[in-house]
Amino acid sequence: MTMAAQRVRQIERPRDRGDAADGPVPTLHKASPVPLYYQLKSAIEHLLDSGQWRPDSQVPSERRLCEQFHISRITVRQALAELVREGRLIRSHGRGTFVAQAQLRKPVFPLVSFTQDVREHGMQPGAKVLLFEATTPPPHVMAALRLGIGDKMILLKRLRLANGKPMAVETVYLPSRRCPDLLKENLEDVSLYETLTDKYGIVPTRANQQWQAVACPTADAKLLEIQKGSPVLRIEQTTFDRNGRPFEHLESFFRGDKFIFFAELTNHQR
Repeated sequence: MTMAAQRVRQIERPRDRGDAADGPVPTLHKASPVPLYYQLKSAIEHLLDSGQWRPDSQVPSERRLCEQFHISRITVRQALAELVREGRLIRSHGRGTFVAQAQLRKPVFPLVSFTQDVREHGMQPGAKVLLFEATTPPPHVMAALRLGIGDKMILLKRLRLANGKPMAVETVYLPSRRCPDLLKENLEDVSLYETLTDKYGIVPTRANQQWQAVACPTADAKLLEIQKGSPVLRIEQTTFDRNGRPFEHLESFFRGDKFIFFAELTNHQR
């Protein structure tokens, strides 16, 4: 067990009204070369990761934390500021500091669906269909999916949810000839990849992605329940089947405060 984990056992859990319960005062090691703010930050991170501090609960006040840990307000503020910056806590002017909803860590590799990502985080995936129709593809989609003039396309736009909360707006283009009768399917709260695999034998095998940090458009911000112009991650993806044929072009806006994208990099020259 780490020193941070040992200290955390003594830290009170925030009550719903925001004040910590009375209890034993944890000890930070002032003689340690590890800065005090970082020791406090590590202890709070353990509380967050273990679920002892629940999402949306109010954390103890700065004054209360100073009294419990016998440290200065500057030290407490530095630890809380780091956690706010990392998205673990949220400051509300005039109300205090609250535990943020857990962020989803989405791996860049391997290729997995949104539904699978959310399930692996112990949450309930969902999808609200916003638009589902046959359409003529725009030129950039035609090029990505290697379509000819006159080829028809299915457009599927959905609001992606985790535990009922909006996470992303997803627009998918699919060649009609690859998935006939797809428009008859009910894709509300259903995995598209699972449907394509089970019904049409289309197995997502690889994808090309590009990411861009942008200000969220007004219409999508309303769907995501964020302020217009809030930072979001725009992802454009073309997905290929086992035979190397493109079958999906995807354009999504992911909430910047709910997702962390990460990748493991390898130096192949060594």
